[in-house]
Amino acid sequence: MSVHELLNEPVEVRVEFAGKRVHPTHVHWGKKTYAMKKVNLVHGTNEGEKRIYYFSVSDDTSFMKLRLDTGALEWRIVEFYSE
Repeated sequence: MSVHELLNEPVEVRVEFAGKRVHPTHVHWGKKTYAMKKVNLVHGTNEGEKRIYYFSVSDDTSFMKLRLDTGALEWRIVEFYSE
């Protein structure tokens, strides 16, 4: 059974830095921690004075779209898909 949700919930994200790149490696959402295996896409946009980055990440069975607000230093999950 597939699950697809559009969300706007805070999450905790562990990242690794490679040069100037940020790679989310683990996402803690609710009571579960997901180990992300791949960063599929990163793009940024401006919301007023803030710079917002979106990270599309996945593991073997789940896809997440994460939002990083660089002004507030806050991560949120905005989309989740799981098979």
